[in-house]
Amino acid sequence: MKHLIIFNPAAGKANDGGVAFEQKIKESFEGLDYEIYKTTGPRAVVEFLKGYLKKNANDTVRIYACGGDGTVNEAVNGMVDFDNAELAILPTGTGNDFVKIYGVTNENVEKYRDFKPLINAQPIEVDLSKISGASLREPMYSINVINFGFDAIVGARGNYYKEHGLPKDAKEGTNPYDYALKHDAMKWGRFNDIEVFADGEKLNEKQMLLATLAQGQWVGGQFKCAPKSDNTDGLIDVCVLKTMTFLGLGMIIGTYTKGKHLDRKRKKIVYRQAKEIKMVSPKDFDVCVDGEMICGKEFKVEVCPKALKLVPPAKAE
Repeated sequence: MKHLIIFNPAAGKANDGGVAFEQKIKESFEGLDYEIYKTTGPRAVVEFLKGYLKKNANDTVRIYACGGDGTVNEAVNGMVDFDNAELAILPTGTGNDFVKIYGVTNENVEKYRDFKPLINAQPIEVDLSKISGASLREPMYSINVINFGFDAIVGARGNYYKEHGLPKDAKEGTNPYDYALKHDAMKWGRFNDIEVFADGEKLNEKQMLLATLAQGQWVGGQFKCAPKSDNTDGLIDVCVLKTMTFLGLGMIIGTYTKGKHLDRKRKKIVYRQAKEIKMVSPKDFDVCVDGEMICGKEFKVEVCPKALKLVPPAKAE
């Protein structure tokens, strides 16, 4: 077996270019057939993995994604079509939503930052979601959550302000995503003309607030959006929140954060499990795929059962 360790040398708080982390890798994999790949930019991991796995088609390759949800997503999209690939996750990012379904929390994450429990562990097969659309050059795969509507608008507009700067009326030091929440999403993000279909069933007649299509359970660092999701059942958990007043939003946000919103039937929430979902809008809308933003008028999301061999995060002994 080959071991391929992927990490971003600029990540973390040590500010040493990844020197200490690289030393940790060398100590952990001593005597094993391993290589290190240092990320060079957005989506670089995807193309690198496709070439690497094709080159090593006769070997089983265990890929260690060291980072947050973005690193994991890139690894997934680079290895999804290769039977010789396995994914192990060492959660070292600021956002670690996907691994929360395996017991990782913000409080105990340090206990999961050891390679040794991952090296000899046996992989399991998990489902992925595949999203395609006319605006995409090729399909993308999600291991965690695809979301659109209110929270995707915050992400898309926050990214825009982060890259291009905030408007002149913004106070110095304002977080671009906080600004996007208050000045974009709160103003027009509650009224999204997006029709959602789950296995052919139309889920909303009028405008919607937000929707999540989940294999994982968590999104946005704190919201347990899909408490019933099981990434081994061959289904996608679909949850649509219809447009509601500010008062209604305020009343449900705490319940939604804790994952209690599906405990009983609610008029403003539609929940289904499906194999195929379609989203259609008369104008472009933003979609967040495991944190990666895309945009278009129409998308199709399909479940890919047992599409990935995964070594879940494990605690150090």
